[in-house]
Amino acid sequence: MTSFGPRDLDALQELATIGCGQAITALGKLAGRRIEMDVPEAWVGAEAGAIAVFLGGLGQDLVAVGVKLEGPLQGDLLLALPEADAERLAALLGFPPGAGEGWGGMAESALMESGNIVGSAFVSAIGTLVGEKLLLSVPTFARGSGRACVERLVAHAGSIALATRFTLAAEVDRGALEGLILVMPEPERIARLLSHLDLR
Repeated sequence: MTSFGPRDLDALQELATIGCGQAITALGKLAGRRIEMDVPEAWVGAEAGAIAVFLGGLGQDLVAVGVKLEGPLQGDLLLALPEADAERLAALLGFPPGAGEGWGGMAESALMESGNIVGSAFVSAIGTLVGEKLLLSVPTFARGSGRACVERLVAHAGSIALATRFTLAAEVDRGALEGLILVMPEPERIARLLSHLDLR
């Protein structure tokens, strides 16, 4: 695995803060609400299964949208929410899942578009920071446990992860929600991006 020192970890934290910050801002604009985010975490050397366990902290029933990062930055980005929170987000976007109908149709499309906007904002922010044009695949939808979502959406186990939780406070007529943006880049591609920041 590519070796990362303390300055590299600081740079990863900066990338996560900038990229996820822009992603959360874009999601808030889409939902028409201000969304708060925690300080992002950067992990290096994540063990196999650690990502699924981390996602499992959101609960047993998750809804997740994944996009593939392509070009100079390769890897995966996931927008994941507990199912009840995902339903509230879809309702905010004007497409609540039908009672007893589960996911599908416009509600699922609304969540996939949310993942697409989050991913686009992330790669745009990072691309501007490092002077590279970064690309994104079409989004993919998954439901189930953290492990099931990872198996469905992520092609590689990965050893690096950037993660941030986000929350939207309750209002008089609308409930709170929380979720997670998780980015799992390929280590070799991260090394190249960090080189643009003069940290390697």
